[in-house]
Amino acid sequence: MKARTVYWGDKDRMEIVEGFTEIHSASFKSAGKAYWKLMIASQEVEVKKGKVALIKIEDVRLPPKTAVSPLSIMRHALGAVVDVYGEKLYRIEEEKKIVYAAFLPVENGTVEVGDLIGVVKVYPMNVAPADFVGSIAEPDVNVSLKEAEGNIVYRRNGEIVREKLRLREYWYRRWNVAEWYPLIARGDIEVRKGEPTLLRVENVELPENTIPVPLSIMRHALGTTIDVAHAGKPRMVEQRKLITHALFVPAYDGIIKDGDLVGVLNAYYISTGERASRLLQHLIRSVEANQVYWKNGRMVRKRITISPFSFKRSSIGKFEPIVAAESKDLEEGDVDLIRITDLEFPSGTIVQPLTAFNHAVGSVLDIASLEPPKPVEEDRRATYALLLAVKSGRVEKGDLLGAVAVYNVSVLREPEFFISKYRELFVKQ
Repeated sequence: MKARTVYWGDKDRMEIVEGFTEIHSASFKSAGKAYWKLMIASQEVEVKKGKVALIKIEDVRLPPKTAVSPLSIMRHALGAVVDVYGEKLYRIEEEKKIVYAAFLPVENGTVEVGDLIGVVKVYPMNVAPADFVGSIAEPDVNVSLKEAEGNIVYRRNGEIVREKLRLREYWYRRWNVAEWYPLIARGDIEVRKGEPTLLRVENVELPENTIPVPLSIMRHALGTTIDVAHAGKPRMVEQRKLITHALFVPAYDGIIKDGDLVGVLNAYYISTGERASRLLQHLIRSVEANQVYWKNGRMVRKRITISPFSFKRSSIGKFEPIVAAESKDLEEGDVDLIRITDLEFPSGTIVQPLTAFNHAVGSVLDIASLEPPKPVEEDRRATYALLLAVKSGRVEKGDLLGAVAVYNVSVLREPEFFISKYRELFVKQ
């Protein structure tokens, strides 16, 4: 099918380029290695809470056959990177130059030249038409890493601290093994549509050598969690982290109540030894939370028990385009649900919106279904995209808004069966 593409041809002058392109589903196979690149501001920008800012960064050059996404856990005290922009809309198969980052501030302040505002993960992959999935080979990986001076910016005793360091880019092995950690609100808080809010959540201890990724498809009726944060100085991937806050972007006005499930965090291991040392502690812990969703046009709260969940993700997946099924005018900074052509996800899959496949008006933060939620083990459907408007403009029906990657996952059963059999004994001790 054909879709309209709308993107910024000249980022400095914000000139819009329109065109039409053939879009279709495609299969991919990712490499067993990935790496991350630094996003360092090359301009000073005054930012205001909730008003997404396009910040020029030192050029990030990427080889062909790569996809990217921001590394979670806020890297800057003032906010988080939600998307990146190249000089044009690139295909996976093309070389890329990333020149801007879309930065969502959680408070007012100044991003200075040299500030590290985020990190982008780079996934080497080969792509083929959906019908040729069986013939896709794992891509060769040529990793280009560098060191650079940059400011890490964080809060200490309530004050903004800038610390200039020699920063390094890393590569890591992708084991595609992960665990789910529920993000549960601590205390009641009122949220307003489009105003990003750092919610206090029940503490989540992430093991060392893990990479966190928020699980997509809105988990709370009022909005979505796009990132997480911990107090104090940023910690290295080799260190344990205590997550205390979730960066929540509301699509509606309302009140998040104590005990609400506001999101789920995937923690992907890049060292299998660390998983073995933590598995028992993780698997014996079940928690209760309020599942909050829409049913017949009204919001419902249901108390549920969340059992530990560990899974392995396939290196083979599928790209699905996100196409607007309605037209809508948006003002800069708006966060709105836009009807999309239905996306059907079979049982045993998880999805992740892709970065850098953006519309000139804004970026897809998440996808949603205004139906009662279904578990990963069942077929699911997404009917809306949650769009953050970077600039004022109009989304037309038939516009390409972005894309999602769809991964097959399999539950790691053996440890769960063992712990289930002896769970009472472990808990009593």
